[in-house]
Amino acid sequence: PEPHTVGYSQSSLIHLVGPSDCTLLGFVHGGVTMKLMDEVAGIVAARHCKTNIVTASVDAINFHEKIKKGSVITISGRMTFTSNKSMEIEVFVDADPFVDESRGRYRAVSAFFTYVSLSKDGKPLPVPQLLTETEDEKRRFEEGKGRYLQTKAKRQAQMQQAAQH
Repeated sequence: PEPHTVGYSQSSLIHLVGPSDCTLLGFVHGGVTMKLMDEVAGIVAARHCKTNIVTASVDAINFHEKIKKGSVITISGRMTFTSNKSMEIEVFVDADPFVDESRGRYRAVSAFFTYVSLSKDGKPLPVPQLLTETEDEKRRFEEGKGRYLQTKAKRQAQMQQAAQH
């Protein structure tokens, strides 16, 4: 598969937070936010691969600040790292509480999603390489590579431990 840039698959979703998204106190349910984030990460992965993709894992979702009913949220995703078989996508949620004039736009949630590309019969497919163009993209790629190698080492240690028991 031919390599693609970060901009090639970058995606956003804009959502008005309504009553059905919220708790009784008028703040967005974490699960609603997580679903929207997974949706955006999936769009980024599908655009990058042009194949069937599935969520493999989600790094800690960090809820930085609450989001109030009536806010407009922008969920943005961008490819940060690709290995041969997986891709890491950074997703963040920015909230714009335009009903509350006292406050500007802020970063509410962030996370890293890992996706894999699968054939129609569920077999892993190679992931197109990620072409980094800016210094920021290169830095994010290296940070993603570090997370990937850490996860891989942890998984191998768990498999060795399981084999010994």
